[in-house]
Amino acid sequence: MKETIQENLTPGKRPITIRIVLYCFAILLSLGVMVFILSSSGSNEPEFIAAVAGVWFLFVLFCAYKIYRMRRRKTVFRKGSLTVAELDDMEGVAFEELACEILVANGFELAENTPATGDFGVDILAQKDGMSYAIQCKRYKDSVGLEAVQQVYAGRAYYECHVAVVLTNQNFTVNAQKLADKLGVVLWDRDTLRGLL
Repeated sequence: MKETIQENLTPGKRPITIRIVLYCFAILLSLGVMVFILSSSGSNEPEFIAAVAGVWFLFVLFCAYKIYRMRRRKTVFRKGSLTVAELDDMEGVAFEELACEILVANGFELAENTPATGDFGVDILAQKDGMSYAIQCKRYKDSVGLEAVQQVYAGRAYYECHVAVVLTNQNFTVNAQKLADKLGVVLWDRDTLRGLL
């Protein structure tokens, strides 16, 4: 898992269109491999044919899912289309997904959500100008405390990112600001978010 995410953050990653073409090519190539295996084996047993076809079908589903995720990642957010107040009523997961689109619309080459569970205090992994970012999103009704700073600081180390960031629709407590200054964690508050919108 850690290696997969780090691979996604490497500079020079292929554009989405090229990756989609590569997945389509992989599907066609795997079809050819399946036909070759079935024809060269000489086996007419239904179990063998079903097993080979099943493996191929699972591979096609995997590729289709990856293509779906890449196409979905293309930003639908347009700068100037939302206000911070509109984000205040969002669910946390929706806020995290929208934050990815906001980052891409603001020049990040990559912004990808981490798994919902076991994320090690990081909701988004992003890259911009060769720097990797570990970002924790907090869609709160009140000020964000120092726990968020502690979590993203630890998550940054786990994911081996350059920068740790806490992004919120609110402001930060004084203790959170002090700890962030001490640890070098970047705080993006309501005003910063407003600038990104």
